[in-house]
Amino acid sequence: MSIIRVAKPNRFPRAPAGLARLWILGSVVALAVMIPLWPKTEAPAPRAHAAETQAPALEDTWEAFYLQDTKIGYGHTIERRVERDGQKLIETETLNHLSIARFGQKTEQEFKTWCWETPEGKLVSFKADITFGPTPTRVEGHVDGSQMVIQTVTQGRTTTDRLPWSDDIRGFRASERSLEEQPLKPGEKRKFKMLMPVVNQVAQIELKARDFETTSVLGTQTRLLKVDCKASLPDGNLIASTEWVDAQGHTIKSRVAALKQESYRTTRELALAEQPAGASFDLGNDLIVKLPQPLPNPHRTKEVRYRVELTDDDPAKVFATGPTQAVKSLGPHTAEVTVRSLRPQDLPAVDKAAPAVGKQYTSANNVLQIDDPRVLAMAKEGKGTATSPREVAVALEKFVNRAVTKKNFSQAFATAAEVAESREGDCTEHAVLLAALARACQIPSRVAIGLVYVESAGGFGYHMWTELYLDGTWVPMDAVLGQGGTSAAYLKLTDSSLDGPAAYSSFLPVAQVVGQLKLSVID
Repeated sequence: MSIIRVAKPNRFPRAPAGLARLWILGSVVALAVMIPLWPKTEAPAPRAHAAETQAPALEDTWEAFYLQDTKIGYGHTIERRVERDGQKLIETETLNHLSIARFGQKTEQEFKTWCWETPEGKLVSFKADITFGPTPTRVEGHVDGSQMVIQTVTQGRTTTDRLPWSDDIRGFRASERSLEEQPLKPGEKRKFKMLMPVVNQVAQIELKARDFETTSVLGTQTRLLKVDCKASLPDGNLIASTEWVDAQGHTIKSRVAALKQESYRTTRELALAEQPAGASFDLGNDLIVKLPQPLPNPHRTKEVRYRVELTDDDPAKVFATGPTQAVKSLGPHTAEVTVRSLRPQDLPAVDKAAPAVGKQYTSANNVLQIDDPRVLAMAKEGKGTATSPREVAVALEKFVNRAVTKKNFSQAFATAAEVAESREGDCTEHAVLLAALARACQIPSRVAIGLVYVESAGGFGYHMWTELYLDGTWVPMDAVLGQGGTSAAYLKLTDSSLDGPAAYSSFLPVAQVVGQLKLSVID
């Protein structure tokens, strides 16, 4: 790697590194869940950068983002005093831009937020534009008494969520404000609650100061205080990171262990600089989990037993269990995972006493717009003459396989309505479109996230597929292959209804295994 050097890093002002950290993590794992089981196509042209705010600012800071020592983007934060409805507030505007290679193609993403807080750090309202697909998703939230009211707008659809709220919950900059207003001392611990951007959930934050140490900041050796940070989300996900702060509490360097994701405070020129020529990280090719020996006829397998190892975690607690997957612990870092193929035609007789599923698996949301005219038309066309749910499931899977004609990595995570319009994308687009068409045909659906064996790579790549609730059983279907169901060449981590915050937090379990996973076939 060619080093970009930063002069006197301890002089850089504060900026919301926590916000950048979660955005990078969410974006990287979302992009990682995209495996090419089709021939490669040409990469699309990158998006234009959003215009920068030119208003006078209290703070104007820049960050450089790295993944495995490869520069992948930048962050720009502006903080200013404003007055709204007679109330004096601090407005923080942040733009994060990523450009990540996947299987030789570049994907551009942007995330822009505006956050309004009182000078004491009390969150009043926020706004965010998330660009995962062709059109941005707009999220707006405001505190209304004992609730945080959050409205999400995607493709003209508006949904409203309400979170219980109290005065002890802080805003997006809670970690930075806490460290700056009252710098930690070695050995000191601190806890508080804050609203996490992107996933829009209230997290319990734990900070633990280690000691001052000399660490590299873009090639410059700097003595900084090492701080462990843990964000525990109510859905069970955990985001762990390490911060290096100066004596004044300003965060200079951040790292998330998964894939060695790092951010550094730097100058505008260096933040915007392109990655120097030389070695670069490819989020697709470099994340393949190789097997010691190839898995023969992977997509015809009926049952496979795998040995799964995680360097720092327990796979028995990470990998999902269900109708197609059983997990047996072999130790604190090792498990045996048995995967069985299950196709609609393999189901037992119809179970009329099967329990009903929750509304989140049958109704429309901001990702699965099952009432969109384009989605409804595709559902009718895809169903054809099929009548039973099992027949409809197979027909829809094959239809989506044919309907998505442009197999590429042009989108990070497009909605069903966007895919119905563009007819392009990768595994995530196939998965969400099939899930939406199934719901439009009165079949409950969700998406699954995990790994699939890629013959051309000789190993497993991160992947998303669909699960349909047929006669009381969740049955996996993969529209990327369109083979009437799945084989035993799939390893499942989690599943999601894609409803509300679950649409983005569902990718986070990938961060628990990426970069530390080893797989082998037992039999």
